[in-house]
Amino acid sequence: MHRKRIAACFAAMGVFAPALALATNGMIMEGYGPIATGMGGAALAYDNGTAALANNPATLGLMAEGSRIDVMVGYVGPDVNTQPGIGTSSADAFYMPAFGYVKKQGDIVYGAGIYGQGGMGTEYSAGDMAQVGVGRVIFPLAWQASPRLSVGGSIDVVWAGMDLVVPGYGIDFKDDSDFTGKAKGYSLAAKLGFTYRLNDALTVGGVYQTAGNLPDLKGGGYKVTGFDMPAMIGLGFAWQASARLLAAADIKQVLWNDSMDTVTIHLPGGGMAPFRQDWDNQTVVALGLAWKFSDSLTGRVGYNHGKNPIPDELVSYLWPAIVESHYTAGFGYAFDRQSQIDFALSHAPEVSVTGTGMMNSGVRIEHSQVNWQFTYSYLF
Repeated sequence: MHRKRIAACFAAMGVFAPALALATNGMIMEGYGPIATGMGGAALAYDNGTAALANNPATLGLMAEGSRIDVMVGYVGPDVNTQPGIGTSSADAFYMPAFGYVKKQGDIVYGAGIYGQGGMGTEYSAGDMAQVGVGRVIFPLAWQASPRLSVGGSIDVVWAGMDLVVPGYGIDFKDDSDFTGKAKGYSLAAKLGFTYRLNDALTVGGVYQTAGNLPDLKGGGYKVTGFDMPAMIGLGFAWQASARLLAAADIKQVLWNDSMDTVTIHLPGGGMAPFRQDWDNQTVVALGLAWKFSDSLTGRVGYNHGKNPIPDELVSYLWPAIVESHYTAGFGYAFDRQSQIDFALSHAPEVSVTGTGMMNSGVRIEHSQVNWQFTYSYLF
C-alpha cells in the first residue's frame, strides 16, 4: 500500500510546475514551506519537513526514522501600481504547487521533490507584460554523521520560463499557460549544507546553493541571454528554549550581482533589446518563533527582511521586485501520528520606489503582497 501511494505521488509530479510568479526577496520567496514561512522563512537549523529540499537538505538528518510525503500549494498575491499613466498590474494571483518525498533509513536520508523557486510578473492594460518562473526538481541526500552532526546536499534540475510583451521594443513572446513560459531553459545546480547540535537546546546550520547556471532561454524565435538565479550562502540557529518554545534565526547573502547584470532579448529579425539590471547583493534576515500549544497544535510567527536589490535608476515597471519586509504567522495541526497540516500567511507592506534613471525618471512604482502556503503531510 505504501509503495502504491509513493508511486502515485511521483506520477503526480509530472503535472506539477512552478507558477510564473512575482516573488519577494528579489525573485526568491520569503520562505519555502509553511513551517518555515510561518517563522519568517528561518529554516536552516531545525526539522521543517521536505521543504528542506529548498532550504537546507542537511536538516533532513534531524527527522525521525521513517518516510514523509508533503503536498503543498502556495499563493502569491502581488499588488503593483505604476504611475504616471501605466496603471495597476492585473497579474495579482499566482499559485505554486510543490511536492516532496523523503525516507530516513538508519543514518541516511534520501528522496525527491519539486519546488517553485520564485520569479516575477506583471501585466498592464496597455499590453505590456512580463512573467518569469523558475523551478527545481531536487534529489537530496543527507547523512546523520553523529548524534550532533548532519550533512546533506542535493542535485537540482533547474528550469526557467519567460513571457515578455513590450510593444515599444517590438518584443512579443508568450504562451497560454500559467505554469510555463514561451522562452525556456534547463540546467543543473546543487546545494550543500550542515547542522550541528552545540548542546541539547542550540543547533547551528548552514547552506551554500550554487547559481542556477541557466543557459540562454529560447522560444518563439526569441533568445534571452544574461538571465540566471543567484548563488546563496546562509547561516542559521535554532534554540529549543523549552519543551513548548522554539526560536530560529537565519541570515543569508544572496549574490544577485553575479546573476542579474544585463538581460538581453534577441529578436527573431536579428535586433537586440538590452535591459540593464545591475542588481545589488542582498542580505536577508529571517526570525521566527514556534509555540506548542498542545501535542496537536503549534502556532508560529515571524519576520523577514531583505533590502530591495534593484537600483532606483534601473527599477522597471515590468520587474518591480522591490518589497522588503514580511510579517508572517501560521500554525500546524497533527490529526494523529501520520497526518498533519501546516499553513502560513505572509504580508509584505507597501514599498514605493521612484525611478531616477534616464529611462525611468519620475516613474513611481508601488508594490505590496499577501501570500499563503498550505501543506498536507503524511508520515509512515
